[in-house]
Amino acid sequence: MRKQPYRPDPAKKLEQARLYAAWRDSHKDELAEYLNERAEATQGKTAAYAAKHRATLLNAVPSWANLPAIESIYAEAAAAGMHVDHIYPLRGESVCGLHVANNLRCLTVKENLRKGNAMPDQVFPSSA
Repeated sequence: MRKQPYRPDPAKKLEQARLYAAWRDSHKDELAEYLNERAEATQGKTAAYAAKHRATLLNAVPSWANLPAIESIYAEAAAAGMHVDHIYPLRGESVCGLHVANNLRCLTVKENLRKGNAMPDQVFPSSA
């Protein structure tokens, strides 16, 4: 005998949605505070995880990489409104860098976009 799939009662779903909306309206300040705390706690982590994922696809994250240090660099950049730059690009023409803390630095958006995928001495000759 075949079991019928569970189908919730539409009236019950509407009642639950109404109750949740009422609760949410009466707790707006608490929810806003919670969301702000959560955003501060995860600031930079999302970008760090996305960068790690891209670097993993390129096989550029060594097993010895200090992931907490990398996350802190991304958090620092996010707090300052800056970009995180790979000093030696992950896919450079002559050399490929790694996704490790000592290959990362914070740059302004304008500087990072100007650098692109170039080596540091090609764009910022004075920093070499």
